[in-house]
Amino acid sequence: MKKELQEQQEKMFKLEENIHGFILKKEEFVDEIDGFARTFVHQKTGAQLVYISADDDNKVFSISFRTPSTNSTGVPHILEHSVLCGSKKYPVKEPFVELAKGSLNTFLNAMTYPDKTMYPIASTNAKDFMNLMDVYLDAVFYPNIYQNPYTFLQEGWHYHIENADDPIIYNGVVYNEMKGAFSNPEELLQNKIFESLYPQSCYRFESGGDPDVIPELTYADFLGFHKKYYHPSNSYIYLYGDGDVRAHLKYLNDEYLSAFDKQPVDSEIAAQPMLTQRTEMRASYGVSKEETLENKDYLALSVVLGDKLSYEEALAFDILAHILLNNNSSPLKEALLDLKIAEDVSYHYSSSLRQPYFSIVLKNTEEKNKDLFVNTVESVLNKLATDGLDPRSVEAGINIHEFSHIEGEYGSYPKGLIYGIEMMDDWLYGDDPIAYLKYKAAFKKFKDSWKDGYFEKLLKRMLIDNSHQTLVTIVPDNTLQEKADQALAEKLASFKTGLTPEELQALIDETQTLIEKQNEEDKPEDLEKIPKLSLADINRTGRSYPLEVQEALDTSLLFHPGFTGGISYLKLYFDYSDLPQEDLKYLSLMCKLLGSLSTESMDFRRLSQEIEIHTGGLSFGIESYDDVHHFGDFTSHCYVKGKAVMENIPTLVKIMTDVITKTLFTEKNLIHDMIREIKTHKETQFLTAGHVVGVQRLQSYYSQSARLFEEFGGIEFYRFIADLEANFDEQFEVLTEKLTSIASLVFTNRKPIISITGTEEIRDRTVTALSPYIMGLAPNKAAKNAFAFETEIANEGFLTAAKIQYVSQGYNIRALGYEYAGSQLVLKGLLSMDYLWNRVRVQGGAYGAFMSIGRGGDLYFGSYRDPKLKKTFEAYQGVVDYINNLELSQRELEKYIIGTISSKDVPLSASVKGEIADNFYFSGVTAADLQKERDEILETTVAQLKSHGDMIAAVLAKNAICVLGSEEAINEEKELFKVTRYIK
Repeated sequence: MKKELQEQQEKMFKLEENIHGFILKKEEFVDEIDGFARTFVHQKTGAQLVYISADDDNKVFSISFRTPSTNSTGVPHILEHSVLCGSKKYPVKEPFVELAKGSLNTFLNAMTYPDKTMYPIASTNAKDFMNLMDVYLDAVFYPNIYQNPYTFLQEGWHYHIENADDPIIYNGVVYNEMKGAFSNPEELLQNKIFESLYPQSCYRFESGGDPDVIPELTYADFLGFHKKYYHPSNSYIYLYGDGDVRAHLKYLNDEYLSAFDKQPVDSEIAAQPMLTQRTEMRASYGVSKEETLENKDYLALSVVLGDKLSYEEALAFDILAHILLNNNSSPLKEALLDLKIAEDVSYHYSSSLRQPYFSIVLKNTEEKNKDLFVNTVESVLNKLATDGLDPRSVEAGINIHEFSHIEGEYGSYPKGLIYGIEMMDDWLYGDDPIAYLKYKAAFKKFKDSWKDGYFEKLLKRMLIDNSHQTLVTIVPDNTLQEKADQALAEKLASFKTGLTPEELQALIDETQTLIEKQNEEDKPEDLEKIPKLSLADINRTGRSYPLEVQEALDTSLLFHPGFTGGISYLKLYFDYSDLPQEDLKYLSLMCKLLGSLSTESMDFRRLSQEIEIHTGGLSFGIESYDDVHHFGDFTSHCYVKGKAVMENIPTLVKIMTDVITKTLFTEKNLIHDMIREIKTHKETQFLTAGHVVGVQRLQSYYSQSARLFEEFGGIEFYRFIADLEANFDEQFEVLTEKLTSIASLVFTNRKPIISITGTEEIRDRTVTALSPYIMGLAPNKAAKNAFAFETEIANEGFLTAAKIQYVSQGYNIRALGYEYAGSQLVLKGLLSMDYLWNRVRVQGGAYGAFMSIGRGGDLYFGSYRDPKLKKTFEAYQGVVDYINNLELSQRELEKYIIGTISSKDVPLSASVKGEIADNFYFSGVTAADLQKERDEILETTVAQLKSHGDMIAAVLAKNAICVLGSEEAINEEKELFKVTRYIK
């Protein structure tokens, strides 16, 4: 914080001063965040408030409530959705959506945790910030759920039947979301871990909702939960940024809190009594009919680490877990992988509970291995506690965590938001919320005491001598889902049979009324109550992405000048166009292996330590860029990326070049372990991010660059990895030769393009360090990739064990003769936040639906955790009529324009800007292109939006579709697809 601002802040307040109803209880300057942290208590209600004053215009507000569950009906989750569906001051159907349409927010969401519910917002615009805060406060304190029971039916669950002859089904947004979540065995495992660890605590219940239990929730209990917990006396209010503290406190008191009196709220998170011995739990999860049941079990050994850990303890254990299990060279993970009983070993650690927990998980194993699993963990931990942890591993763990804290890199998330979320780990349980911001003292203690056995003592106390342990096993069952579906159908059929004609008609009427209400237009006068900015509040000139294209070491240097806190962000882009097309999958695998294998100068354990001791991490991968000015052209590079503080730049470059030029691809067991991990991670993605997988597969039907991605990370790559894993011994010799040859060709042939983000001094030091390596390479030919793939509109339906669908359809508009324009981004917001939201999410019950378009011309529709399939495609077809009949007031149009601009103006760190600038450089995007796009957004008219109807019709007419979903749903609509198949 600037010195004068700090001096000004110090004179503003006095302890115990009453500031608009808030009593200042504590004030301190926190060096780590360069800001003043103040804690207040609202005198009339007892509401707690933390205000962090910092020189940051990305202001953050959050109000949170402690919301322990007493069952698994998901009432905290359903309520989180529902309170944002209209309130006293803002009586429209969905104020949240209206805000998303037309706000300059940099964050807008709500989150349900196992014991709390948070409602955070952020904006760099002071007026917008107040607007967002007001809508959220009115939503949580005065929601329309009391006057409108249909919100509960829509967001939670209801008996859905439109005609007397139809079967009754359950429907609801949260119900369908959690059906999708529970299709993932890892979600089910997590649920069972909590059940086993906390049998007498609120944590044994699923706060998100178990789909088998959600229909037990009554409307009365739903309202009762809100009335009990959503009161200022049970609230935690957080503000951050350069706002006016006194003005914000006055607003909170005068507009909301003063209307309430203090009341006792029994929301205490009761401690789970410590278990005196390890207990076991077993459950089943569903898999598709064709899937083998061998080696598909999951084992999880879990512990509760204590009651309300201090910040130091929580951070220390995070470091300890990293030392033990972070990568294949970590001692406990290496020992477990050496057993050859599982395809992957992972761990989970959460300090966001009153009693934090830690789990070690074996994926794709056999139940019979559980004793060997537990005995190995105990043996390794005891040996480490007795003999001591590897000093370099400890040093590495401390350094990489400290680097992360100092860097403070959260991508597009406001750092003030992250501070607010993290401090809840202490605040919610009655401890000092500011403790979670002060990491310097903790790291100093770690550095001063780790040589005296600090982490070994922690290991012994929290793990070895800890009796509060459970062992959870989940096993696959390829009849489970069919039986569950049949049981549910029979249950609902029996329920329907037991209804009187009057009762059945009442359910039909309720369903039809719900549909009518979902289709109702909000009154214009109510919509106008939602605060919005004007176009005059928007900067006409967009953000710049610093880029200076220079020459260094006889190659191109992309320099991004900016303040990075003394960190050099280095990225090298290598041409791989000489590679045979059939070897592309091997190139992708090579990138995933680099940094985890031994080199000629270091074994893989030492390499991992050196990376974490001296750098902020290395990463390797492949990126492709569609040329925005020459349709069909694209470039692609293999990249190597790293970061380090200035004094460690030479070491960063030395390690980086050692990895790419001297890696040994001969470590058979290690490579096999990593291939198995890659395989299991991809399988998880099919269940948790099916919308991403589906869209990428869809684009590969007609796009060369997307088809290339299939080789690098799509379904084709997964099949390659699965085959390689299944036939590893036979293929290993060829694999070693391929990887060695590819690395030599890519990294020792031609000079890469260099990208550096930082100051000029950082640039010069980095270039100097790179010189010995770069100058030994031949000039870069800068050729376009010449790979050519056969493409066809395959229209695949991929069968999975999921209970829901991911439904995608699209095509490239440039291939159809249309050009990209900024107004199409406004259309994207309009369709995503209005038409698709209402048709696919609100009426269809999907968790999400969207339309997207990029500068390269790819336009697609997608849905997320969607109970429907054919009806979603019908909704996509309805887009054309919607556009052709579009009528928008100027006020509504401006909202969509402002909302579109908002996504362009999210504050970004220098390192992220550097990455984006590189992307623009390779795609051919110029500053003029960006300004033209912005002007087109700001000048969008209704007529322009309607003119895009023909474009959408042309895209839909190509009938290019792809679906990932349940066997039953896809097989019922088999005529939609050319091919239905299992991914695996």
